[in-house]
Amino acid sequence: MAHFHQKVSRIWGAVSLVAMLVGTPAARASTDVDDPFLVDDHVEQGATTTNPTPTGVILTSVHTSPDAPKYQWLLTLPCQIDKAGSQDTKCLGSNRNAQKCPAGADHKEAGYLAQYRYAPVGLSDPEWSQWTNDGAPTCVYNPQEAQALLNIPGRVAREFQSRKIAAAEFGVQPQPHTLIGFNTNFYSHPTKQTFPLTLLGQRIMLTVYPVTSTYDYGDGTTLGPTELEGSALPNAQWGTETRTSHAYQRTGDFTASVTTRFHGSYSINGGPTMPIPGEATVTSPGVRLSVWRSKVDWYADDCNQNPHGAGC
Repeated sequence: MAHFHQKVSRIWGAVSLVAMLVGTPAARASTDVDDPFLVDDHVEQGATTTNPTPTGVILTSVHTSPDAPKYQWLLTLPCQIDKAGSQDTKCLGSNRNAQKCPAGADHKEAGYLAQYRYAPVGLSDPEWSQWTNDGAPTCVYNPQEAQALLNIPGRVAREFQSRKIAAAEFGVQPQPHTLIGFNTNFYSHPTKQTFPLTLLGQRIMLTVYPVTSTYDYGDGTTLGPTELEGSALPNAQWGTETRTSHAYQRTGDFTASVTTRFHGSYSINGGPTMPIPGEATVTSPGVRLSVWRSKVDWYADDCNQNPHGAGC
């Protein structure tokens, strides 16, 4: 009795991909020695996650960025007379806010309220609107603290670049072996992450959130930057083409990876969510794949009767 038998072979080859973090993080803020107000820094780490949103394509999800700031913000100090933060001392004397910034053990006199103004993102010369702070007030008690407050945006930008951001979960189906021409499924699950900080005596909430992913399949083919995350498939659906799948066109050993771009935002003392300039990129650990080719032949031997026959 003739039987159908499938033989699998491969041609050895290797293509390696080094997973690297793009860009060199700036020096940690605590190493700066030229700013007299860079003191009293305490860092605590925490994280929250967001669930991916499905699309109309089979089990494929996209990045969601609900925390992306929609406004640009301007911090103004009480009695400020120039962009450098200089203040009118006579004005300060009559603008202390004992109700929201009371005197205490650390301050003999009441402080002043810093004010935030906002405008839509993208405008170069906007009309600023006054923001009403419903959270904890941002208080300053002396010119030194006022100047330190103006230094926070730069400090936060450096913290953003130096944070250890968790890489996206990266999956491949099937692995560690797949077939040439087979739709190999790739997916990633990056998460929003939050970092509570204390900078210059102010409570800072730093948030990073994914915006795009770039898939590197290791054979010279890439996908992205894209908002697609992809999703794991049930075993019965392996081989189904998805919007993040890839069919290798040659055999060999390849290392696939995904790089996620993150944007950041922050708030001061429960104030408005403000954007952080720049971005951070994090590459997930690579997944090594061996791509095989299949060869189909017909044989006349019955392997039950002749286990050592051709093709058995």
